[in-house]
Amino acid sequence: MTRASSPSFSSLSVYQTALVALRTGISCIPIMADGTKSPAVRWKAFQQERPTRSHARQWFYDHDHGIAFITGQVSGGLEMLDFDDYLIYQRFAERMRIEGLDGLLERIERGYTERSPKGIHLYYRSPLLIEGNIKVAQRPINEPPYVVSLIETRGEGGYSIGAPSHGDVHPSGLPYVVQRGHLTTIQTIDPDDRTLLLAVARTLDEMLPSHRNSSQKGPRPQKQSRQRTKRRQPGTIFNEQARWSDILVPHGWTWVRTIGKEDFWRRPGKTSGISATTNYQGSGYLYVFSTSTLFEPRVGISKFAAYTFLEHGGNFSIATRALAAQGYIEEEPSLSPFDTPSF
Repeated sequence: MTRASSPSFSSLSVYQTALVALRTGISCIPIMADGTKSPAVRWKAFQQERPTRSHARQWFYDHDHGIAFITGQVSGGLEMLDFDDYLIYQRFAERMRIEGLDGLLERIERGYTERSPKGIHLYYRSPLLIEGNIKVAQRPINEPPYVVSLIETRGEGGYSIGAPSHGDVHPSGLPYVVQRGHLTTIQTIDPDDRTLLLAVARTLDEMLPSHRNSSQKGPRPQKQSRQRTKRRQPGTIFNEQARWSDILVPHGWTWVRTIGKEDFWRRPGKTSGISATTNYQGSGYLYVFSTSTLFEPRVGISKFAAYTFLEHGGNFSIATRALAAQGYIEEEPSLSPFDTPSF
């Protein structure tokens, strides 16, 4: 009598991990063991609905597949912060220590950390997560593709290949390995902690503002009206010269802290937490998270626009005249005697 072959240790380990993932509310899919890091099944449906134990057995039991965890709301707000190499992670950890956030990092690491073939995966849950994958920090290079990712997230609608996927899954031939914690101990962090976590990661971005990749998510800037003349308008001059503290503090906003070149603010009437940031990715904009202010949330707002809404009820014409009266105008160049027109 011929005995059926037993599943390999590798496939059994991946299968057991899939069962644990499903028990802890994490959607997962199989990954091809051919170095392409591609899903082995049609996976879009599992962005919205977790697979069953029957799916897990069909995909992983005695099959040479890796595993990926689908991030986003289907997995309880799961997000993964992906560091492309270990050196960039060490720099990030040091920045977190400098900012006094090493306790937050330790909690996330202790919850669940993986060593990827090239770097580090940090997993955590953020229940209000709505953002997709974000390129948080990048580096320019002198050959195609001209930009490489240093730190990025896997968020709503994304997936992250995870441990114990073996070497054949990754083109390097190296495996994914659990470094600390377990799928059952992934930590849940509040929105303010996530905001600070990503702000520290952004300080490692090496792209100049004018050369940032268009795929890098950030505040959607408000539309600006076209200049009718070549002379700079009062609003433009105000954007260049005004300080955010002079605009926000008189209206009850409280400065919380600075990370890199970003300042974090708390809205009027709130005694804790973070409501907005200014100068996100060097943009100079106010970027409000809260829905309890007069500003549209998650939209880049210039200093002129913020001043207009706070001081003049959103009337840009009145705001422009007021700024001109305050001296935010471009002076006419003075004529030298040699420039005096002859008649």
